[in-house]
Amino acid sequence: MKYVFTPLSILRGIMALLMCSALVVALSNPLGEAPDEPAHFDYARFVAVNQRLPLQCAAPCQSDVPGEGHQPPLAYLVYAGLTWPLIDSGEWVPQAINPHFIWQGGTQSQALVHGTREQWPWQGMFLAWRLMRLISVLLVLTGIYFVWRTGLAISTPIVALMAVALLASSPQTSLIAGSVSNDALLFCLAAIITNGTLRARTYRHIVMLSVAIGAALITKQSAIVFIPLILWPLWQHFTGWQRLWALLLAGLPMVATAGWWYARNHLVYGDVFGLALFRSIYQQTPLDFGQLSTWQQAFSQLVRSGWGMYGWMSLAAPDWWLQIGATITISAVAGLLIHVGSRSPIAGHWWLLGALWLVASLWLISFAYTVGPVAWQMRLMIIAVPAGGLLLAKGFVTGIGISPKPIQIGLAVVVAIACQLSIWWSHVLPTYHANMPAAATTAQPLATATKAIFVAPKAGGGIALLDYTLTGQLAAGQALDVQLRWLTQTRPSNNWQLFVWVIDAEKKPVLQLLQPLDPQLPTSAWSPGDRLYTSHQFTIPAALPAGQYTLQIGLFDPAAKLRAHKRNYAEKLTGDSIRIPFVIPAP
Repeated sequence: MKYVFTPLSILRGIMALLMCSALVVALSNPLGEAPDEPAHFDYARFVAVNQRLPLQCAAPCQSDVPGEGHQPPLAYLVYAGLTWPLIDSGEWVPQAINPHFIWQGGTQSQALVHGTREQWPWQGMFLAWRLMRLISVLLVLTGIYFVWRTGLAISTPIVALMAVALLASSPQTSLIAGSVSNDALLFCLAAIITNGTLRARTYRHIVMLSVAIGAALITKQSAIVFIPLILWPLWQHFTGWQRLWALLLAGLPMVATAGWWYARNHLVYGDVFGLALFRSIYQQTPLDFGQLSTWQQAFSQLVRSGWGMYGWMSLAAPDWWLQIGATITISAVAGLLIHVGSRSPIAGHWWLLGALWLVASLWLISFAYTVGPVAWQMRLMIIAVPAGGLLLAKGFVTGIGISPKPIQIGLAVVVAIACQLSIWWSHVLPTYHANMPAAATTAQPLATATKAIFVAPKAGGGIALLDYTLTGQLAAGQALDVQLRWLTQTRPSNNWQLFVWVIDAEKKPVLQLLQPLDPQLPTSAWSPGDRLYTSHQFTIPAALPAGQYTLQIGLFDPAAKLRAHKRNYAEKLTGDSIRIPFVIPAP
């Protein structure tokens, strides 16, 4: 019996492929290597640990969650509520910024330093982070399903399937699904709201739609563009006093769901959106919208981010893939314009989707006016992405006249996701690397154990020197190699370097050397739990006279002109260096 590939069976296949692609991103992408992901995770962690919402404030005050603490809380409550048993209530030390990151003036697309504590097997906070990413995968897949349902409600199965295929073919979808942010939940809710707006027929539907809009309003403030959508079903399917009653039913659940958050903002910040505080923190030089170059940059960045900007918008997909994405987008938009210009009847719901996209675009422009060119990211249009997918599909099918069979759409998605995964494995992942060795490779103790912890004066924790091996003879003219094994207890604020001194019996230095512990990574970027070996070579001066000498090994910050204190495990000060006495005998 010949198997028939129905639109529904192809839909299942596309969702399975998208799930695989999203899981690859969620499980293989180093933690934090997505736009603002560390701050989004920190918000969820803060809620789980403190059981309250974070407060924002302008410098010099320190916000509870710098970067994202102004966001409404629903996404973070979901993440925290499902992972709280794994979240440690102790002090959280976020990942350090990679000193070689491209936005820091370096050449690397890797934004963060990835230390020992992030490595497999994942535990505690970092396991919770990975699980939060899996929650994002489920949210995005749910949103994709509702895009399908919306397409069936307003058009043909081919248009609905084409919309799903276009969204699945964009790497942005997998990247949002594979990271922790409020974008995944907002995408899901946007798809549900779009579907609910076009299918609402009864009072019960109106209440459910209102609750969904309220949930979106406490997910991201850009969801304010959804509020007018409630008027569409009221106008289409209710009359007279029914409209007023339905409007009341719509308003009450929305206010009950989201009103408390905006009332809190008014009490804490003085306005319902906390806008004045946001501008005081993030205000940049306004864009000049009168310049053509501003709009060219906006279009270019939006298309590039929609079809393949990875990391913190720091690594672009290969040009051939971006050109394919731009061709698909421009062709579909051209198809829409052809359809509009053909004077064929256009159902009102398509105008509604177009209006939603237009309003979302206006919101993005207003946001760009505040924060600058960084706003030109397609993920910031997530409120209208489900509508955008349906519109592009309509442009292909109705405007251009492309009406493929379901199996052809499915095969196109197979090719697109195969290309995505190929780009991911060959182009993206090789740019990331672990900055610290795996714990198993640094477990072997060296020859001489110490009880030394080097720390800045009046500071706690520090870097423990676990043990060392000194290879070579302590004698005049001899080359020596010292291997040291370190364990970071707390992140240093100083960039320590290793000093090696040889002093004579009168405590006068006869040898002074200063070497970086790690030439590629300053100690201020080390994180708690990082364990590593460092190796250093030096030569005892050949002209030393006979006598007693001491080899000193310690840490020094040349910028601050400061030696680290050395303490034992009982936190007792024991000097500032490891001291190894030796004697040069008389000839």
